[in-house]
Amino acid sequence: MLEAVFSTLGDIITQLAAMLVSIFTAVVDIFYTAGATEADPGKLTIIGILALVSVGLSLVMWGFNFILKLLKFR
Repeated sequence: MLEAVFSTLGDIITQLAAMLVSIFTAVVDIFYTAGATEADPGKLTIIGILALVSVGLSLVMWGFNFILKLLKFR
């Protein structure tokens, strides 16, 4: 009885992990296209490039805003 419960629980956890991996793979494909071989490296998609640019701009704006707040606090 207890063995069947743990076996079922293990199967559920395994399926959840497989589902999370497949979701992650699908999301990564939106941002990055893998290369076929090591000689042919992968490339960022347009959405991936725009996402990186937006993250960079957000960090710069956050840093700039932080410095301004420090100057105002003084």
